[in-house]
Amino acid sequence: MAERISAAEVHYPFSFVIAGDSGAWPDPTADAIFSQLLRQTADLCPAPVFLANLGDFAGPGTPERHEHYMDLVASLPMPNVSLIGNHDLEDAHGADAWAALHGPRNFHFAYGNTRFVAIDGASGQAGELGDTTPPDTAGPSAEALSFLEDTLAATTEPHRVVLTHAPPHLDGHYAPQPECGFRQGEPEFLDILRAHDVTLVCCAHGLGFDHHVRDGVRYVMSGGGGAALYLSYREAAGPDRGALFHAVEITVTEAGAVGGRVFQAFAPPGTAAPFTFGSACAHLAKQHSQIAGGPEYRWLEEREVIQRAERG
Repeated sequence: MAERISAAEVHYPFSFVIAGDSGAWPDPTADAIFSQLLRQTADLCPAPVFLANLGDFAGPGTPERHEHYMDLVASLPMPNVSLIGNHDLEDAHGADAWAALHGPRNFHFAYGNTRFVAIDGASGQAGELGDTTPPDTAGPSAEALSFLEDTLAATTEPHRVVLTHAPPHLDGHYAPQPECGFRQGEPEFLDILRAHDVTLVCCAHGLGFDHHVRDGVRYVMSGGGGAALYLSYREAAGPDRGALFHAVEITVTEAGAVGGRVFQAFAPPGTAAPFTFGSACAHLAKQHSQIAGGPEYRWLEEREVIQRAERG
């Protein structure tokens, strides 16, 4: 998939879609929600360059679960980029199953003047794989951090984006679910971002949406791909956070400006995005009338989305 992206004809501005936590365990309702997000992604115009699933889509990581995921995304008209999550490693042979179908856990590719570096942000924790209880939230291994450092050091593209499963802890930013963010290797991870002028980190792991800028780096968390959402994020919702089943379309201009819009599963066409961010939102407004001229957005309640998914 990375080769297809790098070989594609380049247009600006371009967009890509991120989603995560769509299948931490077998769940027909989660599959239906994610399938709807795939349909909405396929309908975007202009088409995104790729969709990145940021992990926890084939839990517990058996070959059958990976094959099931590949069946779900088979009709997607753009490349699907897959990152590993902690639940994708719970099976004793999860690492082998991943390698057989998806290949390396750490990889990179370019589109135009933007370099994307995808790292294994799920397997560096202490204790049992898949155990994400505090304080040992899954984070990048030493191997992944070394790959990130070496790749960015050799990168010639001026704009750099990091894709990974779990976000850094960021002083407990994700409270009341601070365990979303990893502490192990966090200082090294943040040092690498600063040293190589990374301006965007896309992640999942937290079961909801969150947008945050810290020290010039934009962190976009999209963990609403179908798995059960954080109840606490309903109460902690705000202008940059919410508990909803969703994906995020991110637009990048030739100058590297970034903008994003969240689209909720089963949201009626023409409704406004529940969340937008970034200086490239003007480009999104031109591309999507629901941001600039659509009716006022009404969130679909979680129960309403689940009912629509179960009806098929």
